[in-house]
Amino acid sequence: MYDAIEDPYCYPGTTVLKNRAGHRTQRALTQFETAMSAQRADEPLPIGRLSVHHYQAVHRHLFQDVYPWAGTFGNVRIIRDGSMFCYATDCSPFLATSVSSLSEAPRGCFSPRSHWLTSPVVTLR
Repeated sequence: MYDAIEDPYCYPGTTVLKNRAGHRTQRALTQFETAMSAQRADEPLPIGRLSVHHYQAVHRHLFQDVYPWAGTFGNVRIIRDGSMFCYATDCSPFLATSVSSLSEAPRGCFSPRSHWLTSPVVTLR
């Protein structure tokens, strides 16, 4: 579940993120997000060189059916399932540092579907 204060990305009076399907309960949204992102994960991911723009393209690809803002940086501080996302103003520099260190890893040590792609460390919305 997402926790936020006056989050313009949530339906009023809830902590449920606004979504393309219009789901108003966290359970329904979680099921929808899981199904849709899993389906997109079975497709070829956008080609790129582990840059901030590539990360955004992958996020957009995985979540395009769920959220209209997929692949964009958010502007509010949020928590999901007890994990705090980075501050919106810190996302781009943090992500640039993170993908830079990943791109320097030896070939074969990193799967493009690794957990960092959807990690709550970075707020992409």
